[in-house]
Amino acid sequence: MDLAQSEYLRHRLTPRPGDPFYLVLSDLLLAIKTLRPSTISRIIDYGCGGSPYRPLFSDCIYHRADLVGGTDLDFEYGPDAKLPSNVSGYDCVLSTQVLEHVKDPKTYLDECYRVLRPGGHLILTTHGLFEDHPCPKDYWRWTAEGLNHLVENAGLEVQATKKLTTGPRGIVFLAERELSRLRFRKSGLYGALISLGVRAVERLGSRRRHQACDKDFSHFRVVDLKEAGHDVYVIVALLASRPLAG
Repeated sequence: MDLAQSEYLRHRLTPRPGDPFYLVLSDLLLAIKTLRPSTISRIIDYGCGGSPYRPLFSDCIYHRADLVGGTDLDFEYGPDAKLPSNVSGYDCVLSTQVLEHVKDPKTYLDECYRVLRPGGHLILTTHGLFEDHPCPKDYWRWTAEGLNHLVENAGLEVQATKKLTTGPRGIVFLAERELSRLRFRKSGLYGALISLGVRAVERLGSRRRHQACDKDFSHFRVVDLKEAGHDVYVIVALLASRPLAG
């Protein structure tokens, strides 16, 4: 494993204050741990990438599926995202930060339904508010209710929906992505004061800023869909299941 891959995995499994995506990745890790069903033994990581969360399922048979050309895959699929027809019978489908990159989300979710055994679970996370990040393409963003609707239309029953990195914690994360460019140069005294404030925040340093967010905005990390006052959120995470009669 090269250094870049090692850091990729470390940022997701042991995120630290000061990491570029700490506020989001630490919340995402918490949500996956919260949503993970206790009774699963066979899982498929659908759109696996580097499979960063595989260690959370070390007690399971774990299969990896991704686009043709990936490394050490159990199953490959093409641009239509359809898995081989003999793939089925899984207790769990894991889909982390994949759906925004899928050209046809309906087909992808139909496949999630198909490969699950009746009673099997889908753990799905994707973006609410986030910058474009092609991998190889970036197509979609969702509201929590919109994602629920899409998943239910695929025949799955949503059991829990969470908003991640919400409110002021989310705003700090989004601002960090553009902070270095936030300078007012033609707006007189008002703009100069704002620019001074921005530089003061930058001097504080990302590690101390993240630690402050953990202390002051701990309730804005993983929040239930129905909790009021969390209308800005970076990620949506949900747990759904294929009906027993399905």
